[in-house]
Amino acid sequence: MKYSLKFTKVSKKDILWLLLYIGVFIYFIFQPPIYSPDTGSYWHLDVFRYPIYPLFLRGFEFIFGNNYWTAVVAFQLLFVLGSIQVFFKNISNLLKLNFVLELLLFAILLFPIFPPLLTANNLASEGLSYPLYLLLISFAIDFLFREKTKRIYFFSAVFIALALTRGQFVIIVPIIVFLLLLKHKKNIFRKSHLKYLLLLILLPIITNTLDATYRKAVHKHFITTPFTFTNALTLPLYISEKKDSSLFENPAHKAIFLKTYKRIDSLGLLSSKVEGDYSAKYQVFHDNFPYICNQSFHNIGREYYKDENDPFKSAIDTEIAAKQMFPVLLKAHFKDYISLYYTSVMHGFYSVFIFIFFVIICIYSGLKCLKKFNLENGLLFFGSLLILSNALIVAVAVHTIMRYVFYNFAMAFIIIVLLSKKLTYTR
Repeated sequence: MKYSLKFTKVSKKDILWLLLYIGVFIYFIFQPPIYSPDTGSYWHLDVFRYPIYPLFLRGFEFIFGNNYWTAVVAFQLLFVLGSIQVFFKNISNLLKLNFVLELLLFAILLFPIFPPLLTANNLASEGLSYPLYLLLISFAIDFLFREKTKRIYFFSAVFIALALTRGQFVIIVPIIVFLLLLKHKKNIFRKSHLKYLLLLILLPIITNTLDATYRKAVHKHFITTPFTFTNALTLPLYISEKKDSSLFENPAHKAIFLKTYKRIDSLGLLSSKVEGDYSAKYQVFHDNFPYICNQSFHNIGREYYKDENDPFKSAIDTEIAAKQMFPVLLKAHFKDYISLYYTSVMHGFYSVFIFIFFVIICIYSGLKCLKKFNLENGLLFFGSLLILSNALIVAVAVHTIMRYVFYNFAMAFIIIVLLSKKLTYTR
């Protein structure tokens, strides 16, 4: 019996990419790990942290001992470079990019590894969430536009991991469901399509169950991550007035509000204390979000609900209080809230014109998909939905710093490439 070995031909371009990957890895592996303000709360398995990254850090500490941080950086580097390659190859082949466009896409994908984000060296959740996000979008593109239906199972596994690392991405499943409905329309109820639709609908339920199960095992409470409304309440607190205390019927809520108001008032962190337009007021909120949220309301709430027999219950009670206080303050200051929320969204886009551009693309491609779902229109719609939904969600929950909005830079580039190809083809 004869055996033959077939070697895949390696091009000069492949060698160039490999050298670039090796160069990036060597450079960053010799850079020191970054201990951000969040690192300690991950390592200590704080109740308000999503489970994946804390368990990831603890796992590496268990395997590698006290010097585990170097192994974490090495893993995060390898993981992100591997994910970049998967996403890069997929998009390059799908859109048939030339070498110049490939270089631009490659640079954009590498950007988060470099300053100011330094995601691979930072001991924070972005070290995993960014590569997971790239894999998730790549598998979604395979499923929706390449007819690789089995990729839905890879998508599902990665989605669960990503949603348990950073909660802001739960919106991706409804987006995929919507696109699937647009693609198949009346045929969605065929057995071959319906099983994928049902799987997608189940994913958030599975994720929340796993999140609550982790917290039951570690913190003795069967609840999902208790920090969503604690974050969301920060903007209403910033625009609040002292007289708002009369709006709360619950004595605990009234007491926590008054203590929080007194503290942020003493720090000058109230919208009413800032002179200027909404941009000036938002900038103060943007720069001081942790002081209003973590160091004021959250700390005061946890102190108020402190239980010596249960160190985690106070965080849960504070989240419950925030959830009930949020609509009260929102209703009282709706106009100011909407104005600052809008300013926050615009801050994430750097310009109102960029925001309008993506809104127009979203509406245009969405209408096109209603008539005919194809690669160009579907990918334009998918990309614009990802960009807009993330920006709108982030502005509700936190301040729009680059750490929360950088994930879709590559999708913005893909949209520009698709539009230029459309214009070229039209001419």
